[in-house]
Amino acid sequence: MSTSSPWAGRRRAVERAALCAALLLAFHLSVGGLLGVPLHADEFVYIAHSRWLGEALAGGGGDVRQVSGDTLRDPPVGPYLIGLSYAAAGYAAPPPAYALAETAAGWSLEGARLPDRGRLFFARWPMAMAFFLTVAFSAALTRRALGMGSAIAVALGLAGSAYLQLHLRRAMTEAPMMLLIVVLVWVAWRAWPALRGGSWSQALPAVALVGALCGLGIAAKHNLAVNLAALGAWLVVGARPIRRGAPLAVIACVVALGAFLTLTPILHTDPAERIALMLAERRRLLAQQQAQFGGLYALDQRLNAAARRVFNHYAPLNCALNRNPTIFWDAAQGGYRAQARGQPSPLVGTPACHRLVDWVTPLAMLNAGLALGGAVAVWRRRRRGGLPLALAFGGVNVGLAVALLPLDWDRYYMMPVFFSTWLMAIGAWQALRTAGRSLRSLVTRGR
Repeated sequence: MSTSSPWAGRRRAVERAALCAALLLAFHLSVGGLLGVPLHADEFVYIAHSRWLGEALAGGGGDVRQVSGDTLRDPPVGPYLIGLSYAAAGYAAPPPAYALAETAAGWSLEGARLPDRGRLFFARWPMAMAFFLTVAFSAALTRRALGMGSAIAVALGLAGSAYLQLHLRRAMTEAPMMLLIVVLVWVAWRAWPALRGGSWSQALPAVALVGALCGLGIAAKHNLAVNLAALGAWLVVGARPIRRGAPLAVIACVVALGAFLTLTPILHTDPAERIALMLAERRRLLAQQQAQFGGLYALDQRLNAAARRVFNHYAPLNCALNRNPTIFWDAAQGGYRAQARGQPSPLVGTPACHRLVDWVTPLAMLNAGLALGGAVAVWRRRRRGGLPLALAFGGVNVGLAVALLPLDWDRYYMMPVFFSTWLMAIGAWQALRTAGRSLRSLVTRGR
């Protein structure tokens, strides 16, 4: 046995302990302070839609089977998760319709109908768990390809992001969306040997599973339909020969469509026509919102807005002012409280946030550099573990989100923020490793 074996074993034990500690911290950051997350008006919509679960299981009528703006726009998985959480917590009756009062100055508590403390907590609980699982799966994927240090950095970077803590813990659709993307990458990676070269008895269950995950993702967030196109192309190109890849792609598409139709009750009748109605309703709503709030129409506008928000405002270290009004549960007062504006980043007003050119700040340049360093590290190891699939699905989702960015709204930056934060964390770890090696080299030479 090598004399270094005991030290190698101890090092692995320390690394595992450090990863477990990082994941425990991630769990705490995911579920702690759920009631303090600022409320969003759309949360009340999904909380009210939680009755869809009971209606879907009961069969017959119900709002979930009626063609309306809500059922055409809102995917059902988020409400189903809230409904399951309410059922587990003993909330049998459907919740009332909640609303905030909108004034010229923003959201107001006056005249608002707000969920009680328990309902708000259990509506957000499944989303907080989805956030934690997203962090855990992301760290696991990173560990297999880039090592334990990068995995720990990814866990801390994602869980510590104020942007992700805000949007992935609300009772909305973003948390299940991100979880299903990461899980899809994980499962496709683990199933890839069976898909590429296994027997048909191995390949068919594997392709059915990844197809079902694609369909579940579309039922969680309609724009995840792009993953089905990416998966189909990956199977056709990667599962050679084409006479093997093409049938697998067709099977994945059929299973995904079946899962989506099954989970969306309004599509049980005239699915083709109603999918067309979904697309038309989405186009109508976006056109209305762009006209009302000032849309982003040109590609250069969208690229500039995405770069500004991702690197300057929504990175873990940022220069965001957070001027939007917030309404949150104040534990000390035992009730809801309105705040004129959110807490600004502690870095605002420091040299790190001093504007150099337009919106570019030293901190934005640092964040962009870390993301670039992470991208280089990932590209060098692009054939390891699940990185090829992560790059494929991540690239498709980020590219589509930026290219079609309709409005400068914070939620619409979820894809680029999530994947850039992943790269920044990897880049930060690589920079620390390089600095550590340089320091050790200097010390050795000094001796």
